[in-house]
Amino acid sequence: MIEPTVAHFETDTYLVYIAFQKHTSLLHKDSRNLSLKTFYSRAFRQTLPLREVVKKILPFSEELRYYYDLYQLLLFHFQEKQASHFFDLIEEHLDTMNKECHTVFKSFLRYKDYIINALELPYSNAKLEATNKLIKDIKRQAFGFRKFKNFKTKILIALNTKRVRGVTLLGCLSKTGKRQIERTGTTLSRC
Repeated sequence: MIEPTVAHFETDTYLVYIAFQKHTSLLHKDSRNLSLKTFYSRAFRQTLPLREVVKKILPFSEELRYYYDLYQLLLFHFQEKQASHFFDLIEEHLDTMNKECHTVFKSFLRYKDYIINALELPYSNAKLEATNKLIKDIKRQAFGFRKFKNFKTKILIALNTKRVRGVTLLGCLSKTGKRQIERTGTTLSRC
């Protein structure tokens, strides 16, 4: 049996195939943040901004347009931290979803209390995650320390929290991109 290739598609179907293949990631982005800067699209063989590419892809399928519009609405309400509108949309469209989206929406409804907490409360573990990433990067680059005290000092310097004899040590990047240690007096300075 012959596997279907690009040559097996008709001209219209070929355009749809190439457009989806090249520009699928645009459908996942926030439509408000799509660039107006033009680029040459090989799928459409013309210079277009990203917003126009999305506008040309959506008419290929009514189902795609429906899900894209719903996704953009959900994304907007989530980013604006409007939990009630977010969950109202989910409950309103739950019955019309295909199997995959239905599963995702049911998961959202199952964890509704946690999602509302995340949207309403100002707490986040982003700083903790950034610190953990920094520690892992230091471990990977250092290839092991002989003493734990030296490893701990390196982490504290990188986090700009190390004080040595009343002098704050700041870790900063030089113009060459290498990390330097700068001694400061009683005042803190940025590198």
